[in-house]
Amino acid sequence: MLRIAGGEPGQRAAALAAGSEAWLPGALAVYDRLFAAAGLQPARVRQLALAARDALIGWAPDLAAELDGYAEASSLPRWRLHALNARTELLAAAGGASRGECSVVAGANQAGVMIGAQTWDWHQELSGGWAVLEYRQARYPFQTLTEAGLLAKIGVNSAGLGVLFNILAHRSDTGDGGVPVHAVARRILDSAGDVEAGISILRSAPLSASSCFTLLDCRRVACLEATPAGVAELPPARWSVHTNHFQDPGLAANGLPMEPGSDSLARQQVLLARSAGDRASGSGSPDGGSGSPAAGRGPSAEDLADLLCAHEADGAAVCCHAEAAAPLGTGWQTLATVALEPAGRRMSVLAGGPCERPDKHWQQFRAS
Repeated sequence: MLRIAGGEPGQRAAALAAGSEAWLPGALAVYDRLFAAAGLQPARVRQLALAARDALIGWAPDLAAELDGYAEASSLPRWRLHALNARTELLAAAGGASRGECSVVAGANQAGVMIGAQTWDWHQELSGGWAVLEYRQARYPFQTLTEAGLLAKIGVNSAGLGVLFNILAHRSDTGDGGVPVHAVARRILDSAGDVEAGISILRSAPLSASSCFTLLDCRRVACLEATPAGVAELPPARWSVHTNHFQDPGLAANGLPMEPGSDSLARQQVLLARSAGDRASGSGSPDGGSGSPAAGRGPSAEDLADLLCAHEADGAAVCCHAEAAAPLGTGWQTLATVALEPAGRRMSVLAGGPCERPDKHWQQFRAS
């Protein structure tokens, strides 16, 4: 874990640069190749990155300053770090269908404790390009699993608010001149004390690309599909399940079609069936989960990994494994599995997919 001390953007930037010098260059090189493979020329990448920077200056100038300082401390042009943070927006600007990535489930266990978990699926070339960051001097100190150079992604803060994340694709996505969705995740984590405050922050952000934010605190879960055309909160459910297609009818009408090989709908159906069958609520985890839940608290967030441990033979690859020789941009891999329990201000991270639990152990983090 990389601990970021200091309340000023320049202090945070210096700590980020010092802590990420070993893994940032590799991530930049992979994204350069991914952008090129998507048809984005370097001049266009720079243009889009600077447009995202301008939008961030208008919405959260302290975060723009943090990225500027991070770039300077890393001896990089500013636009390079802004391009990384706007990677979702840049790929949206390239257009085309999306295969999709990440599967999320969140809800209340048998004891009424809110828990959530997700697989984070992305390009296998970036398997070593992420870490857990701890920001100690935010309004709400928080911890986040994020990629090299990115402000935040999945995480939990000291107020007991958690953020889970899926990418989406909508016809209103332009990728040009909007606040990066990863910056929105950062602002929610460092400034929102509950789900309602997180929703308010999300609705205030002018976006140019789409994502689903699943927010959970000690009282409820809210699943929000966010696009440049608007934000829709999905109806509450016993277990909130989201993959990579729109569920709100109004937004779905203009959702971009998934690639022919996408299994987003199949993953959702598998997870809905498993959660309806009560696999999410308490039998423990026979294939290497966290074991017996604490007395009186019901199953833990880590026990949701049993539900997420589904492969193609189970109906869909919620736990995703890439072929080693897959061409760049097609090697989708579950890089990490993350479990959140807001009441305990707790995040658990498993490097790799949920099926790797017998050989790997959860790393435990607590925001305070």
